[in-house]
Amino acid sequence: MTTHSSLRPMDAFDPTEPAILHDRVSGRIITWTAEQADDYRRTGRLRGDGTVAWKTYVFDGWGNVLGG
Repeated sequence: MTTHSSLRPMDAFDPTEPAILHDRVSGRIITWTAEQADDYRRTGRLRGDGTVAWKTYVFDGWGNVLGG
């Protein structure tokens, strides 16, 4: 499930690439940097609804930083 048609599903997210992610909890866009990739891979959990729970976030879609 995504929040906007321009966002991609979380199962296609590569945490080693810069991106923007939508946090369902706050309704905000979060700027992602690859510095967090190792922790995301270790502790992020793909949930049954297609979202990813990581730290205090519930990401439900992502996009490229420059919109491409």
